[in-house]
Amino acid sequence: MSGSQLSTINASQFLALKPLPEAREKAAAVRVKLDQILFEKIPKYTSEDTSLVVFGSLARGEWTSASDLDWTYLIDGQANSDHLVIAQKIQTILKDHAAEFRPPGQTGTFGNMAFSHDIIHQIGGQNDTNKNTTQRILLLLESAPIGKNVQAYERVTKGVINRYLEEDNHLLTEDGTRYRVPRFLLNDIVRFWRTMAVDFASKQRDRAGKGWGLRNAKLRLSRKLIFASGLLVCFGCYLNADLQEQISDDPNITKSNLVNFIHGLAKSTPLEIVADAIVRYAVPKSVGEELFGAYTEFLNLVDDKSSRQALDNLRASESGTDNVFNTVKEISRAFEHALDVLFFENDQVAPLIRKYGVF
Repeated sequence: MSGSQLSTINASQFLALKPLPEAREKAAAVRVKLDQILFEKIPKYTSEDTSLVVFGSLARGEWTSASDLDWTYLIDGQANSDHLVIAQKIQTILKDHAAEFRPPGQTGTFGNMAFSHDIIHQIGGQNDTNKNTTQRILLLLESAPIGKNVQAYERVTKGVINRYLEEDNHLLTEDGTRYRVPRFLLNDIVRFWRTMAVDFASKQRDRAGKGWGLRNAKLRLSRKLIFASGLLVCFGCYLNADLQEQISDDPNITKSNLVNFIHGLAKSTPLEIVADAIVRYAVPKSVGEELFGAYTEFLNLVDDKSSRQALDNLRASESGTDNVFNTVKEISRAFEHALDVLFFENDQVAPLIRKYGVF
């Protein structure tokens, strides 16, 4: 169920719905152009110890006309004063190309440096800030490296997965025939989702309601998609038949195979993970059509300049009578209904969401 293992024959029909192919092509072109612009100005902006990582719609392959460029300069090596210089140069170059690359949001989560030690080792506890948690979970669920040097990105991603699995005392079920659902990873994904929901209210207060409509729409759809894909990654560890065949008498090989499985999924987009789950778990085709139909409507809506502007200007007090936001609510209801069927009515997934998703 990695990027190369996805069930493309049937899942592709969902991923072919417009505007998904066009959005993926645009995202791929933007990533290439971003690398070209930076390489021309900073030939060594990436190295064995550093990677430029993008998140959000650019990483998910959902690029629209008004997408933000969320990026992090990821450092996995000895501290070097040049790192700050390069990060600052990247900031300056992207500001000069602001018409093409909209800057990240105001929170400070993106558009700066991030260090592998904090991302890998500061999981939970007082030192695990919202920024650190966000970068870690999104590194697994919606990220992509820019440029040819991706060693640091690959190492840190695998390092995060290894760190999660180290806290699970038993990777296999009692009879040794299946991998368990990785609870530590699952719990952090759930925590991330709840943190996003809580932060939504905090941002509303901090920004005096500005941007409420657009943030609400994203929380209902693209943010929820990330959470759903994260749950499916964890459940796949238990459900994927091909993975169970890789269980070995050697515990180190058993763990390595699980790390590679999760790492492979990290290279797939959330939509690819959901599409594959619909096929793999024999979810009715109509449910897949409802889910992907709703999501494509959402992408068309946020790609429409007037609709996006209306949402960006909308405040909560005006949402009850706003036509654009009423459309968002209709789209999100269909999207959530499809997710409900996938997670609560499917014979394979429902027992896991009841056991691990609630208590």
